[in-house]
Parts: sequence; C-alpha cells; structure tokens
Amino acid sequence: MSEITYIIEEQDNLLSALPKYQQDTINTLLEQGKTPEEVSQIWLEANGPSNTFPFGADNKKNPFLENLNNEINDFICSEDKYKNEKKQLIERWKSGEVVVVSFIAVSIATVLGTAPALILPIIVLSLRTAGKIGVNAWCESRK
Repeated sequence: MSEITYIIEEQDNLLSALPKYQQDTINTLLEQGKTPEEVSQIWLEANGPSNTFPFGADNKKNPFLENLNNEINDFICSEDKYKNEKKQLIERWKSGEVVVVSFIAVSIATVLGTAPALILPIIVLSLRTAGKIGVNAWCESRK
C-alpha cells in the first residue's frame, strides 16, 4: 500500500476538519439520502462560482465541479501529477485530518485558480468516499 493510499484510507473523521456549520450542512444533506456527488453539487450551487456554463448551453453538469473532481482524482490516483505535493503531505500527515485536507485543498485550488475554502468540503466528501471503498477501487471507478 502506498503512503498516500494509507493516509487517505486511515482518515477516520474527515468531516471534523471542516467548520461546524459546514459539518452540519453536509451531515444533514447526507442524512436526507443525498449522495456525496449530489452534496458537492448543492454546495457549489450555494457557494461556488456562477456563470460557468458556456454561452447558450443548457447543460446540467457543472464544468467547475467536473474539473475539481478530475484534479481530486489526479491527486489520489496519478503517480506523476502532484508528485511534490504528495511528498510534502507524507511529511506532514501525522498532524491530523485538518492538515491533510487543507493541504490537498490548497494544492488543487492553486491549479484551479479558486479559493481553498470553497472546495474543502468537496475534497472531504471525495476523500471519505475513497477511504471507504478503498483508493484502488476509487481510482478504477473514475477511469
């Protein structure tokens, strides 16, 4: 098992890395039966960038969320992308869940040109899912 896989799969309570109001909102939505993907979409619709659809398009998919999910997938699954960031994360991971998810949020936000605070809840949801099903299963399902 790689060190990144171990870090992701051993994070028991990632929601605790979020502020209480975000934890409450996410827990409420999950308890209502929403999937992590639906919660991510709701989160971005309420807090995220607007007008991200191409002019004249009537598309239900949020391109920002798709790009964010691609970057999260690259961080978790790619051997080459985010190589330096993963090395730094491995050095810091014993500091706890807050450091892990915050570090990943900053790394990905830099690539996407957005605020880490905006994407932090979505990263937590993705990491929870990857941790629950296993990183290998996560990566295979995202191909």
